[in-house]
Amino acid sequence: VLIEDDYESENRLHGDPLPTLKSLDRSDRVIYVGSLSKSIAPGLRLGYVVGPAELITELRGIRRLNLRHPTVYMQRAFALFLSLGHHDALLRRLSAAYRHRAQLLIDALREHLPEVQATPVSGGASCWVRGPDWLDAAELARAAVELGVLIEPGSVFFNEDTPPTNYFRLGFSSIDDAQVAPGIALLAQALRALAPPQKT
Repeated sequence: VLIEDDYESENRLHGDPLPTLKSLDRSDRVIYVGSLSKSIAPGLRLGYVVGPAELITELRGIRRLNLRHPTVYMQRAFALFLSLGHHDALLRRLSAAYRHRAQLLIDALREHLPEVQATPVSGGASCWVRGPDWLDAAELARAAVELGVLIEPGSVFFNEDTPPTNYFRLGFSSIDDAQVAPGIALLAQALRALAPPQKT
């Protein structure tokens, strides 16, 4: 059995969404878990599961014992929201906004931090960045937060005993467009303050 926790695949910035593993599953071995929290309301904690009927029945019983939130009314309201196509329309608007914001971020990185390499953003709401080899992204995160900029060190995303330390992730889903370039300029300031002295 494979559990597919798919919380961002609908958020493609270019082209059609990639097929889910569940859509390719011919043996009914993939349990698909999705969320409405990213696109609608992060505090809502409303999601869904696609799997065999017996599993869904079992999960509903467990949920009743462990979780009373959200209310049935809220669940029905969002079921109606989905069935009327409003969620698809919302995703299209979010995709356009994220595509614009991702481009602002890439442009700001090119202008203020040419010494880093940003992976082109094809979907989701974050950008993966490779810093100079000497960089400790955890140290950069501590310095950046002092300037009001949040980054996520990338080492936690590697499954290695000694992961590289020079990768970090920049989220852009909730940042105002006007804050992107000034934020990257501050991040550049923090990064350069950590740089080892140049050899003469």
